[in-house]
Amino acid sequence: MDFRRVEGIFFIVFLFLNMFLYYIYQEGRDTQDYISTGSISENLEERLKADHIEVPDNLSKVKKEGYYLSAEEDELVDDAREQLTDQSWQVNNHQLTSQVLVQPDTIVRKSKDMESVNQFIRGSSNVLYGKDYVLNKEETIPFKNYIYNQTYEGIPFYDETSQLSIVISQEKSDSNQITSYKQTHISRIEPLREVQSVISERDAIISLYTNNRIQSGDKVKWLHLGYTRIFTVRGKNVYIPAWFVSVESSKNVTQTERINAFTNAIISSSVSEVINK
Repeated sequence: MDFRRVEGIFFIVFLFLNMFLYYIYQEGRDTQDYISTGSISENLEERLKADHIEVPDNLSKVKKEGYYLSAEEDELVDDAREQLTDQSWQVNNHQLTSQVLVQPDTIVRKSKDMESVNQFIRGSSNVLYGKDYVLNKEETIPFKNYIYNQTYEGIPFYDETSQLSIVISQEKSDSNQITSYKQTHISRIEPLREVQSVISERDAIISLYTNNRIQSGDKVKWLHLGYTRIFTVRGKNVYIPAWFVSVESSKNVTQTERINAFTNAIISSSVSEVINK
């Protein structure tokens, strides 16, 4: 291996490490500036009730564990060319979009819709890496759009880089048809640090409440722990665990908030691309 190549590898590793440490530093500053929540934690339920804010019953105080993770987005082209049949597909920006031809295993019977869709995605000639995905019940719309996500040690990636979306035809009959799907996939998933404790469900709600992300008359429909991408360095994505919280306003507008499960800080919608590929 020549000197210039070694020098280039060290440069990439050094830059990646510096961006990672800078992110942790910024999150630490956010944590220091965070409002004291001691008094709110003691009477959270009373405050929420007084503000007519609905939340799920018995918010858990259990602190789970998660990692800083790195992973790479798969190109999918070569595998699709070798494996997929009876469909017309294309790949753009790591996303595979496919139009599915009519065949027996694309039929979705209303009495066994989940069984039908699961059987389809487990077929290696239908969907790449189908066994890597689990159903996202909250975002799935039965008989219309089924959403699946990859996972790492039981925690899903709620992120556009690792998602499978199955579209069903809207027919007024006992059986509908899988017509198309979109897919992204990540691999080479690796922890960047040792496993760490994350905040609880209850802590996540406190964070939203103290930051005015849930207000009078709002309803928290659901909250789940999942991995989300925070930045990208030369094709490697960095993910952290976050609480995803679906909030419906008094005007029936629903949005999903994200809370850094390590630091309790609200996560913005932007993802930094540190170096172009």
